[in-house]
Amino acid sequence: MSAQQYLEMLQRRWRWLVAAVLVGLVLAAGSSLLATPTYRATSSLFFSLQTGNSGNDLAQGANYTQGQVASYALLARTPAVLQPVVDELGGGTTVRGLAGQVSTSVVPDTVVVEVAVSDPVPARAAELANAVAAQLVVTVEDLAPVGADRQPTVQATPVSPAVAPSSPATPRTTMDLVVGLLVGLLVGLVAVVLRDLTDTRIRTAEDLRRVTSVPLLAGLDTPPDGAGGRDLAVVTDPHGRRAEAFRSLRTSVQFLAERDRALSLVVTSSRAGEGKSTVAANLALALAEAGVRVALVDADLRRPSVATTLDLEAAAGLTTVLIGQAELDDVLQEWGPAGLHVLTTGPLPPNPSELLGSPAMASVLAELEATHDVVVLDTAPLLPVTDGVVLSRLASGTLMVVDAHRTSRAQAGAALQSLATVDSRVVGVVLTHAPQRDTEVYRYEQAPGAAVLPETPAVSPAGLVPAPRTDRSRALPGRSRR
Repeated sequence: MSAQQYLEMLQRRWRWLVAAVLVGLVLAAGSSLLATPTYRATSSLFFSLQTGNSGNDLAQGANYTQGQVASYALLARTPAVLQPVVDELGGGTTVRGLAGQVSTSVVPDTVVVEVAVSDPVPARAAELANAVAAQLVVTVEDLAPVGADRQPTVQATPVSPAVAPSSPATPRTTMDLVVGLLVGLLVGLVAVVLRDLTDTRIRTAEDLRRVTSVPLLAGLDTPPDGAGGRDLAVVTDPHGRRAEAFRSLRTSVQFLAERDRALSLVVTSSRAGEGKSTVAANLALALAEAGVRVALVDADLRRPSVATTLDLEAAAGLTTVLIGQAELDDVLQEWGPAGLHVLTTGPLPPNPSELLGSPAMASVLAELEATHDVVVLDTAPLLPVTDGVVLSRLASGTLMVVDAHRTSRAQAGAALQSLATVDSRVVGVVLTHAPQRDTEVYRYEQAPGAAVLPETPAVSPAGLVPAPRTDRSRALPGRSRR
């Protein structure tokens, strides 16, 4: 991965990093606040060799003592030194417990040993340090070889007795917070990298290229169908960012049409709840807004939603026409001032796939194409059922909707493969639930108080100027065409 890819990864998952750092800081602060303060008192001993008076003897003695001083430091934490201290001071302390409180160190290039004792009580820490140092003097002299004058050859002299410290040695809150910050940052970076490497969702155009060569037509932050109702952004917020995103998708779709031929576009997804119905409805509304003659067909004969979303009659519709109980013109409804024509499902059949693949469905689609520039068909998801695959064979193109938060590359690849097996033409992919940062959006809003001119009708995908509107095209939402 390049440095740019790592930066993009951090931008996507910065919340993980912040959360890990905050957890590290909270744990460090909590441990510091809950920890019992301990005080550290230190006593120093000087070791010398008591043999000879010549310079050569003294030099040899100094070298010998310096070589042995590390052993004397270790001796301070043994029972030979600590047991007499425990017997003398008592206080419920054991040899093992006192050994955990004692630490020793040798000052580099010297024969000075520092004996430090930590204890919650400052005076007791000093008392224990001086007692351990005094007993170490006795023990070293007892263990040292005896000279000709029957005196020990090694002598230990206290040079700096311990005094009661005025401030605790632990906890060190500032240091603990720094450590917590660094540990949290490290853990967060590892978690971000591992999560990104194991994330198989299609979130960007680069992720899509790993699955297919089909182009990404739009990335929408519109929530998926399962997120508490479908958002008709083109109507409810016509000047908002989401509405403009659907108009951008409309432009891409218009370029897909062939001259003098209507475009029938199946809108589907790999599984339910990815936003296909939201995309189909808003795309149809955006096309109708531009003056294109559009028919929106609810071909999801298992879980229909168009009638509910647009508040239309659902008692008769597509299935009524397919079984010969009504004519298409009798059940086609008109919605909104843009004159969008909507065909709801009608009664749900027991055999959706057979109906959608029947010659009657091909005839209905041909009739819609003859009277409209674009026919948008909202159909069932591809992986659970075969309805979308069957219907895609009759349409001139298929638009795949992918939820960037939930759909994996394996799921999208399986759905696209099912379309490829029947030679369906997949015109592009739309990513839903793909939030955009404000810095990525170029804002160009209308000036306050500016007059709003009527929108100029666009040229239809078939290269034809839309026919003039009749009074019927200004019908209120939910009004029937007949």
